[in-house]
Amino acid sequence: MKALEGIKVIDLSRYISGPYCAQLLGDMGAEVIKVESPGGEIVRQYEPAIDGNGFYFMVFNRNKKGITVNSRTEKGKEILRKLFQEADVVIQNFKPGTMEAMGFGWETLHKLNPRLILASISGFGSTGPMAEYPGFDSVLQAMGGLMSMTGSPDSEPYLAGTYVIDYNTASNTAFGILSALYSRERTGEGQHVQTSLLNTAASLLIEAIPQDLLLHQQRNRIGNKDKNTAPVGCFKAKDDYVYIIAAPQAHWEKLAAVIGRPELITDPKFLTVASRYQNADELNEYVAQWAAALNRDEIVEILNQQGIPAAPVLSISEFIRLPQVKHNQQIIEVPYQGVGNIPMQGFPVQLSKTPPQITMGPPNLGEHSVEILKSLGYTEEQISEMSEKGDI
Repeated sequence: MKALEGIKVIDLSRYISGPYCAQLLGDMGAEVIKVESPGGEIVRQYEPAIDGNGFYFMVFNRNKKGITVNSRTEKGKEILRKLFQEADVVIQNFKPGTMEAMGFGWETLHKLNPRLILASISGFGSTGPMAEYPGFDSVLQAMGGLMSMTGSPDSEPYLAGTYVIDYNTASNTAFGILSALYSRERTGEGQHVQTSLLNTAASLLIEAIPQDLLLHQQRNRIGNKDKNTAPVGCFKAKDDYVYIIAAPQAHWEKLAAVIGRPELITDPKFLTVASRYQNADELNEYVAQWAAALNRDEIVEILNQQGIPAAPVLSISEFIRLPQVKHNQQIIEVPYQGVGNIPMQGFPVQLSKTPPQITMGPPNLGEHSVEILKSLGYTEEQISEMSEKGDI
């Protein structure tokens, strides 16, 4: 049995946050139908590509069936209406007002299917002074304060190395959908779930917001230091870099012994968490001198044996080849028609009774159109006619 078996999701979304949200639900057993225009989602055209298949489309659209629908024609709208009538969830991330312009705003959908859950993802919210602004991950990293905190004190602001806003928005939306599904079990009614990239950016400032408003302290770029304690940082070994954090008292005392400086434990400058933080540069220098004489992996082994958190600074290529990553099933093989098996990330959550099942690669454009249309009651003759007229 799959956790979301019997739940039907219509995915109208594009780019990352919406498609990834729908993919998470599909991995947990929901039947997900990816709806694209006859020309295909634009991300299919993005480089890099594998045998003509856009890489970014591939990684965010597994475990989905694919259908093409022209939402501008009456017949296309009729198909969408039938899909919505049978669906449990619809996911969309169009510009606010687009669904209404299509004739499928929330009020209309709720009347059409009272049990339906509509999940709407926007850049800044569906209403308000910035609702019409275009929003992308990098835009919200910049506006949301994340770039102002990322980098070293003397560097320019930096983006994170990945799409942290989009990925977290996908998870937030999936959480909202699951909450609405649970509520529906008790009330019998669906509801409108709304998330935005702006709200996600705010959610990542869980410490910074009260720090600013309550303590009147600004968060600034501090590089690889910790904002609260020491010794913490990225240290240069003989051959590479290693990250060490010894924040709790027990870890600090063990580290002081390991680096051959046990007298620092009773030094007033390093006696408490607060004093260590105030003298972080001096303390980190003691650790740096010790690390410089050893190889990276040697440092990690010594510290982990002592229960002190430490890790090599790995490339992605190194990380995904770690035995623990394989053990946790975080690299899997997914079949993709016309390409063969492709390596992808696994599912981040492990469930003992209803584990995720990843059985389908991303759909080719319109791959399941005929199958889905027949399930909606259309004949082969009608399907051929719709294809000729550009409805699908």
